[in-house]
Amino acid sequence: MPTDELITEEDYSRFREAMRVVQAELLSGLDSENDRKRILEIVDFRESFTSESDRGAALMAAAYLDETLSGLLRKKLVDDAKVADKAFVFNGPLGTFSSRIDFCYLLGIIPANARGDLHRIRKIRNGFAHVAGPISFENQDIRSQCDHLNFHGVNAKASPGARFRRSVMGLLGLIIFRSKDAGHLERMEDYTMPDGRGIVEFVAKVFEEKTGKEYPLRDHFD
Repeated sequence: MPTDELITEEDYSRFREAMRVVQAELLSGLDSENDRKRILEIVDFRESFTSESDRGAALMAAAYLDETLSGLLRKKLVDDAKVADKAFVFNGPLGTFSSRIDFCYLLGIIPANARGDLHRIRKIRNGFAHVAGPISFENQDIRSQCDHLNFHGVNAKASPGARFRRSVMGLLGLIIFRSKDAGHLERMEDYTMPDGRGIVEFVAKVFEEKTGKEYPLRDHFD
């Protein structure tokens, strides 16, 4: 197939129409309405994401992955929304993208290479966010982070922006897959302290034999 011909907007239009047909066929095969909504949400994200500027893509991707990780964690943690809400506020233990990445890994719901890529995407986001002037994926520091991403599935010829965008979609697919299988950890029953009066009686007896005085803490256990 020739590769040196100019690809026109009409070519892209035909391609997009063909993909919409494929998408409709795939969605019709899903039994769950929630699954269909989730897939459509991802499709909408991808369309917006791919049309963004480099800076916009980095900020959008990190925010969406962060939100998706939060959803995964909420599905895995004990089902107590009131306590979970406190954990996910900004100054809570799960209030940052970084903490959510690491906690998902420590719970065993994402692998080490996903943890590494998510942290790289977080650093790429920060790289864009902390520069006021023009900046792109060709920036040396950002390109270096993109070169170490793993979830893109492309070779070294791909641009850093392509590696980034493909890695984001790969990670998103993994997180959504893990979310579907995730179940809440069981809530532990309240712990009942064992009756310690026998031990207290023994201690009191020794105390009273050795001192000739009443054990001072006896009334704490009567």
